[in-house]
Amino acid sequence: MRLSDEDISKVRSSADIADIIGRFVPLVKKGKSFTAVCPFHDDHDPSLSISQDKQIYKCFVCGAGGNVFTFVQEYEHVSFPEAVVKVAELVGIPLQVNATDFVKQVDPHKEAGYKVMNEAIQYMMYTLNSANGALAKEYLKKRGIDEKISQMFEIGYNDESDNLYKFLNAKGYKDTDCVATNLTKITSSGLHDVFTSRITFPIHDVEGNPIGFSARTMDPSNPSKYINTTETEFYVKGNTVYNYHRAKNDARKLGYVLVVEGVTDVIAFARAGITNVCATLGTACTTNQLKLLKQCSSTIRFCYDGDKAGQAATYKACKMAIELGCKVEIVSNKTEHDPDEIIKEYGFEKLQDMVKKPISWIEFVFDYLSKKYDLTNYSSKKEFAQEVMGEIKLLNDDFDRQNFTHQLSTMTGFNFQSMLNETQVTSRKENVEVKRVKPIAQTIDGRIAAEDIVVSQMLLSIDASYIFKEKLGFLTGDKQQKVVMMILDEYRKNDEIILADFMDALKNEDLKRYLLELTTSESLPQSYSKDILIGAIDRIKKWLLEEKVNNLKKQISTITNDESRIALMQEYSNSLVELRRYVDEESRKKQDGSI
Repeated sequence: MRLSDEDISKVRSSADIADIIGRFVPLVKKGKSFTAVCPFHDDHDPSLSISQDKQIYKCFVCGAGGNVFTFVQEYEHVSFPEAVVKVAELVGIPLQVNATDFVKQVDPHKEAGYKVMNEAIQYMMYTLNSANGALAKEYLKKRGIDEKISQMFEIGYNDESDNLYKFLNAKGYKDTDCVATNLTKITSSGLHDVFTSRITFPIHDVEGNPIGFSARTMDPSNPSKYINTTETEFYVKGNTVYNYHRAKNDARKLGYVLVVEGVTDVIAFARAGITNVCATLGTACTTNQLKLLKQCSSTIRFCYDGDKAGQAATYKACKMAIELGCKVEIVSNKTEHDPDEIIKEYGFEKLQDMVKKPISWIEFVFDYLSKKYDLTNYSSKKEFAQEVMGEIKLLNDDFDRQNFTHQLSTMTGFNFQSMLNETQVTSRKENVEVKRVKPIAQTIDGRIAAEDIVVSQMLLSIDASYIFKEKLGFLTGDKQQKVVMMILDEYRKNDEIILADFMDALKNEDLKRYLLELTTSESLPQSYSKDILIGAIDRIKKWLLEEKVNNLKKQISTITNDESRIALMQEYSNSLVELRRYVDEESRKKQDGSI
């Protein structure tokens, strides 16, 4: 059963977003909009804004936002089709489907695997509380894991004599399913339990289905303290985030997800009352794991162990997360202990306090790299300075760039300020000077801001799309270019863009988030203006020309072929003349007060 685009559009256009959200949370009228206490995080002052004009909502604290369907999805924890059906019921629109038609169909083989693993979990939890599990129970008790925590995380014990396999076999489960889920293994002497004499911690997928186990030995002489399920069709370590299904809602409410190394780290935080915690099951964090974590929250707060390996893993994982567009924070761990050890040594309050006071990415970079490099050696200090400066350049805030550049110069004695100062491009032949009055990072920020104006103007009027195609045709920002292409495609079908409907066409969460930020920004024009649009396009073209001039200058300085050099010099000269025109026009507008 499938909902048609016509049905979705009909329901959406019939549902007033303020009316629907008002059925779930109390609303307060504020000007043209409504406000409410946000249900998606621990909110006390109304931070949720609902626009009837645009038919969207946005929380300015946790970032939650979207159209009427998005709200019902998030509030009711249902799929998109189920949300459409729910809204249709609320506004009295008859559909030929109901919510039960969209229950996800499960592969029978996968279903059999989930079933046998759930049965194993229940058996091992029972065993932990039996006479056979007495030593394991005492072992957990000594480590502060009480009955409440054991039940929360479904901790069990796989006793000896292949009792788990015997139990599953007696219950009628197939040997093939027991082996496929890595509960049992085939040996020359038959089938045997994989996690014999180990305390077991079930691992689940994002929907809460069991997919594997991490299991700990109590034998101090055993070199394999932990073993995990081997990779199966159910469990792939690099695609799995432990405790995701429990932590995701709290992470969204709190506005960040806390990431640790292992299972017992998650449990240690739960003992301290911190529940928005996931584990990457080791320090080898993968892109797929980070993409999952980003769905919990775009702010990821790392809390790997404080030892060298943990800090090195933090550095690597943070860089990967930043590349995916996440904001990263780091729990500063100076103790060189893991969370469980911190509780034993200092108590719950220490762990809670550490989490409340994260440091920024750039602060961690300074701290971590200053320990990695020998700052008494010139070559090593140079490498340190260059690596740190590379991160400083990527900072969005001008104050931060200036501040941390000064800090780096003070630490190393190197002068990096020139990298942020004004630079000049001069053509002696034409005697034309073009001043670049902003740092490189600021120039990029300015260009993106101008591109945001172009996108917002195109959302407001089809005329803006005609001007864009004629005068520019593309944008340099990845999100901006993708949204613009979708806008142009929408205008091929319709003369107007209905924002709430357009959001449904954006399947990518990053693009939806970008669109929300764009359309709720108070700094952007709320109505179409040809002058504003052309002004933004001209600024983009000016910056592109500056970039072209710089690149040509570099090429000219390295090329040896006279003929090629002359051609490049001519192109360089023409580009400078064109750039001068844009600079003069910008100066004129500033004098006129038009910008």
